Amino acid sequence: MTIKIIEREASHIIGMQLETLLQDTREQQIIPQLQQSFNKRVNEVHGAIGLPITYGIFIDPPNYNPDTDPFIWIAGVETSTDVEPPAGMISYDLPKATYAVLEYQGDIDKAGEAYDELYKWIHESEYEQVGTYGFELYSKIHSPLERRVADFLLHFPVKLTSY
Repeated sequence: MTIKIIEREASHIIGMQLETLLQDTREQQIIPQLQQSFNKRVNEVHGAIGLPITYGIFIDPPNYNPDTDPFIWIAGVETSTDVEPPAGMISYDLPKATYAVLEYQGDIDKAGEAYDELYKWIHESEYEQVGTYGFELYSKIHSPLERRVADFLLHFPVKLTSY
């Protein structure tokens, strides 16, 4: 799998948010359910930029322990900064940053493998992860029937390791 390093400008995201445990989302498909709920409401977001591109953003607490700590997930779409979120939605700003990007194609239920691979690559590279967030960038809106043939770009913010 190829990892690319890119620079991204800040992005204003409007979407739906939840807090969950990793084990719960794996067992109960909580995040895919949120993504599908957002996909049904995406047309309520006025001023969306780049549709059909959508985001899945994770925000971990400091010193995150995936076995015990809940994290936040946002299913959203990019907008201009002056757009107000519809009822039941929130806004979030992804900062300008350098990102390590991995392209994933396959079963969305096995996407954890992409995370593992990107974590491993960063650990073995001249980069280090910064921040407690990252995101998936979907090039199209997937229906529930397309779960086995999903594709997205996984982004982790990074910086060159300073020695």
